Amino acid sequence: MLDGLLDVLDPEVGISVVHLGLVYRAVRVPGRIEVDLTLTARTCPLAGMIVDNARECLARRFDDCPVVLVRLVWSPAWTPDRITDQGHALLGHPIRGVS
Repeated sequence: MLDGLLDVLDPEVGISVVHLGLVYRAVRVPGRIEVDLTLTARTCPLAGMIVDNARECLARRFDDCPVVLVRLVWSPAWTPDRITDQGHALLGHPIRGVS
């Protein structure tokens, strides 16, 4: 399911919401896809665009699924600890646990 969201970028940093750890839940249940995602800040002016982009990417990837629900959630609060190793690499940060 997450591979359908890899093209959804955080417009401020240009990295996938998956690699930033913004996707909290992504499941396919009979007749629909449900996604809970958050943002790095509640005040993001592009929240609607990111949610719409996620919905569109999933609808294209899973065109046999009639309903795609993408919810913006705020709990638990996002922290940089959620960034994946690939996200750290894309940001130019050292990968955790590698010295």
